[in-house]
Amino acid sequence: MADLAPFRGIRYDPTAVGDLAAVVSPPYDVISERDHDALEAASPYNIVRLILGRDEPGDHERSNRYTRARALVETWLAAGILRRDDAEGLYIYEQRFSFGGEQKVQRGVLGAVRLDEPGGGVLPHERTYDEIVEDRLALLRATATNLDCILCVYDGQDASAHEAVEGATRAEPAARFSTPDGVEHRVWILSEPAGIAAVVRAVAKATVVIADGHHRHQTALRYAAERAESEGPGLWDAQLMFLVDASKWGPALLPIHRTIRGAGADAALAALEPVFRIEDAPAGDPEALADELAKRRIYGRTFAMLDGKRAWWLTVKDRVAEREAMPAERSAAWRDLDVAVLHVLVFEQLIGGVETGFAHSAGEAAERVGAGDADLAFLLAPMPFDAVRAVAEAGEAMPQKSTYFIPKPATGIVLRTMQEG
Repeated sequence: MADLAPFRGIRYDPTAVGDLAAVVSPPYDVISERDHDALEAASPYNIVRLILGRDEPGDHERSNRYTRARALVETWLAAGILRRDDAEGLYIYEQRFSFGGEQKVQRGVLGAVRLDEPGGGVLPHERTYDEIVEDRLALLRATATNLDCILCVYDGQDASAHEAVEGATRAEPAARFSTPDGVEHRVWILSEPAGIAAVVRAVAKATVVIADGHHRHQTALRYAAERAESEGPGLWDAQLMFLVDASKWGPALLPIHRTIRGAGADAALAALEPVFRIEDAPAGDPEALADELAKRRIYGRTFAMLDGKRAWWLTVKDRVAEREAMPAERSAAWRDLDVAVLHVLVFEQLIGGVETGFAHSAGEAAERVGAGDADLAFLLAPMPFDAVRAVAEAGEAMPQKSTYFIPKPATGIVLRTMQEG
């Protein structure tokens, strides 16, 4: 079970920094160099200066981007740029955004969640890379502060928790601003004990899955173990997490499409024909093709393939061949993933010898083929949250770059210190 607790958050003071949109940033791992420059230019207090400090000539063990981040946190707290709230609470964070021509709302709670090893209260579903964890760990050691959060989703189905959250949002927000991507952000503080207890109970009885922030989770585990070894239990035994009830206010879960080099359309179609039913598909609008794919997927495992001029629907017709192709040592949940079937059955066994790439939109995938950077693009339908949860519950990792959630929580909404006092 996930053990959620309120905490005394550290937040930007709007009277000191002005528009909060100028001081928040996207998560560190999606910030391009161009984004980095723009965020630094937006404000001298932008959080990017903490989460992605620049290397400087002459840096050494005692003076580097991590120690500069610590110094900035201390300076901003002393100057009132950042202020720690007087009382503990859960922070209700809402993002209003447009997706698929509709207005959507993602809403959840920011709180301190007790850390457990994988298989405990919070379940991962992606692999992590040591070099990234080492970078984040150096920053956490220097600042002793959760500068950003881990996005988690769960299926709450709890009316009392829903009412506690909705009741708090009837008040005037503690913060409200809009970022250049068109997302409106609102924050409330839930401090009423009965409301906090209702949310804590709902989270405790649900399966909580990490949606975004696996490297932050591994970093937090490593840091907690280090501090516990030398100092015993403390605030480092928990991590700042953003918990979103997918049954009520969940994010959009989008696929990451594939491109390949090493096989043209004719060769691929010939290789796929024994296992797939192949039909012509409209090729003019890749995003419309992706929308139609999401509808077709309801009736059977289907992909879309395009080569820049033509497109095809690929629907599995030989389920026995599909089952026999998938590795027996994997869980049933993993073997049933579209992305796993695409890689194992299509790329490895039927076509073979190809180099794969990734695209976050159908348009991007089509552009790569059109530019000659890839021979073919394969579009996938969105994955249901239940599939992600099933793989996590089986203790397995998803195939690389299987999904991504939108919107991502902004960094800088609230920080959490691991210093007592």
